[in-house]
Formats: sequence, structure tokens, C-alpha cells
Amino acid sequence: MGFIPIFLTLGGAVLLFIMVVRQSLANKKLQFDELLNVVAAGLSKLSINQSVPANLGAIKSFVQEVKPKLKPEELSTYETLVKTPLNQAKLTRLQYNQLISKKPYSFVAKIFGYEAI
Repeated sequence: MGFIPIFLTLGGAVLLFIMVVRQSLANKKLQFDELLNVVAAGLSKLSINQSVPANLGAIKSFVQEVKPKLKPEELSTYETLVKTPLNQAKLTRLQYNQLISKKPYSFVAKIFGYEAI
């Protein structure tokens, strides 16, 4: 009879840990997607005739293509609309992938089907 509260407390702690990790992973993924959309919108503003897909590989190649063509007065706009959110997206992706690779968090990621970005 004395072990029931211990098991209930331990089960509650494990359940709470799973819920927190799942929410954290979902928030990181959502934040990454939103930042990519901001970068794509910023690149679309800088190059009027082209639309940019919200894909990290496509954005990187498009940045390499567009950046040399920018005028000096457009560089400040590039910094605020593209470079800063892109760096934040890369950092978020790194944090997400590191979180998934750590042992206790990787179990939760496998249970809910989260994969590296």
C-alpha cells in the first residue's frame, strides 16, 4: 500500500516530462517554419518578379543568387528582412536537432514521430 503513491508520483512525473518535451519540439518546429516564411517573404520583397518557396535549401541558393545583385541602399533591408530571420531559423534548426539527438528526448521524439529537420 505504501508504494502506490510513489508509483503514481513517478508516473505523473514521466507523463509531465513527455508532455513538456512534446510541446517544446512542436514549438521549435513551428518557430522554424514561421521564420522560413518570413525569410521567403523578405526575399520576395527584394526580388519583385520571383517568389521564393519556404524551403531552407531553396532559400540558401536564392540568397546566394540575389545578394550580389543588391544595391547598397537595399543592404539594410536585406539585413532586417532576410539575414536576421535566416540566422534565427538556422539556430532554431540546430537547437531542434540537438534536442532530438539527446537520449531522454529522443525517446519522446520517436514516440511522436519527430524527425530531424
